[in-house]
Amino acid sequence: MNRCVNKLCPDIIDPEIKAEDAVEYIFKKSSEVYEMPEHYTIKGVNILGEAPLYVGLLKKKKEILFYFKKPCFGTMLLKTKGSDEEFEKIREQGKLVPEAGKK
Repeated sequence: MNRCVNKLCPDIIDPEIKAEDAVEYIFKKSSEVYEMPEHYTIKGVNILGEAPLYVGLLKKKKEILFYFKKPCFGTMLLKTKGSDEEFEKIREQGKLVPEAGKK
C-alpha cells in the first residue's frame, strides 16, 4: 500500500493544522462529507489520519478535500482533483455525514 501523499499532487491548503481544525474546515467548505473506514485510499494512496477520518467532496470543482497525518511532519489539509469514479467510491465506502456545511 502506497503512503506517499505527494503522488496525488495535492494542493496544500494548510501545511500545519490540528486535526480538529482540518475537520471543521472540511465540514464548512464541502458539498458532501463522508466518514471513511480506516486504511481508506484515494487514488491508491493510503490516507493516514486520526479516526474518524473525514473526506469532503467539492462537487462543482471536482475536488476531494482531506487531511493527512504525515509521519514526522504532522497533519496537513489537502485537496486533489477527483473523478466521477473516485467520488462514487467515496460515496459507496464512506458514511455520509448529514451535518456537512452546518458547522
